[in-house]
Amino acid sequence: MRLTHFILPLALLIPLFLTGQRLKQTYQYVDVSGFVVDSISGAPLSEATVVVYDDMLILPLAFVETDAEGFYSAQVPRVERYKIHADKGTFFSNEKVVALESIQKKVKVKLDRKPGYVFDITIFDKAFEHNTINTLRDCKIEIYNNTTKEQVLTIEKSPKSTFNFSFAEGNHYTMLVRKQGYLNRRVEVYVNVNGCILCVDGMGVKEPDVVPLMSHGNEVGYFLGAIDLDSMQIGKRFQLKNIYYDFNKWDIRPEAAKNLNKLAEFLKDNPGLKFELGSHTDSRGSDSYNLTLSDKRAKSAVDYMVSNCEVAVESITSKGYGETQLINKCDDGIVCSEYEHQLNRRTEVKITGWNDKDPLWDRSLKEIIEDKDLYKKVIEQERRQKNKALTSRK
Repeated sequence: MRLTHFILPLALLIPLFLTGQRLKQTYQYVDVSGFVVDSISGAPLSEATVVVYDDMLILPLAFVETDAEGFYSAQVPRVERYKIHADKGTFFSNEKVVALESIQKKVKVKLDRKPGYVFDITIFDKAFEHNTINTLRDCKIEIYNNTTKEQVLTIEKSPKSTFNFSFAEGNHYTMLVRKQGYLNRRVEVYVNVNGCILCVDGMGVKEPDVVPLMSHGNEVGYFLGAIDLDSMQIGKRFQLKNIYYDFNKWDIRPEAAKNLNKLAEFLKDNPGLKFELGSHTDSRGSDSYNLTLSDKRAKSAVDYMVSNCEVAVESITSKGYGETQLINKCDDGIVCSEYEHQLNRRTEVKITGWNDKDPLWDRSLKEIIEDKDLYKKVIEQERRQKNKALTSRK
């Protein structure tokens, strides 16, 4: 019985199959192919959606997507004319109607960019000062649109050191670039938001890195940018700007708080690292006085970030160096200008250690931004694991 039931459906399907073959031979098919490009630069547009419609310009015959070279190709039934409709995010859609006799040629569809800015970005190792042979590949690159609450770009492991993205008008974007063995780098991009025509925080866009090409009444611009990643090294120092204190005091001033808030975000973007915040003075005053004052200032800065920015207390320590690490000649008894003394009055962050794996590596940028408690969860998980390890050793 089982064999009979198995054979009967096949017997019924064979005539249907043969009929389909005859129907397929009845129709003639043609290839519709071409390119989708940027109307201004002529650059190919990958991942653009192309829909081919019939001669009535109503019924879709094929849906395809352009490749890395902006090329599309579709096999469709032969009709008298076709409508080719192309669309891609951050571009205005466009279409062409092409007669059958012209279909043998590659059909190029040009798309106009929506108001905004196109960034072609190259990722470098900061230690090599933009040397082209020291660009970084295999980076994890993500972009999140804070205005629409969407993650708009995810590249898990970029085979190239360059990538591009169109930042549309009226949006605030966050970009996060990560690579194993390097500090995570966050960049904020504002395009005509809150009075910012184009504001980029965290990535310098300066001459000669700006491509001087503007169009559409200066509503569309093309820029070259560079993102430098710092490698993780024990003892590596980063100087903080504008962390100033009133004379003989260690209270956190409002302008200093803004920079400490930014530092806190950086520390939370790199939760697997351990840092030391060090405060330095100039040589004026006694050695013991400067050492005590700088220690209080460093501790005050760390306490501020732990209390107000929720930085994990175990991720950052404080230390006052007084005048023991001057960066110029201005030692006791040497006449120096106020500017030269000010160079020694600085605040630095030093890497003191890190975990083998970034606790946020497997989390998307969308998760990092939208889950306000994610940093707390990661730190608490690390604490539990550490306590469990300590208990098992006893």
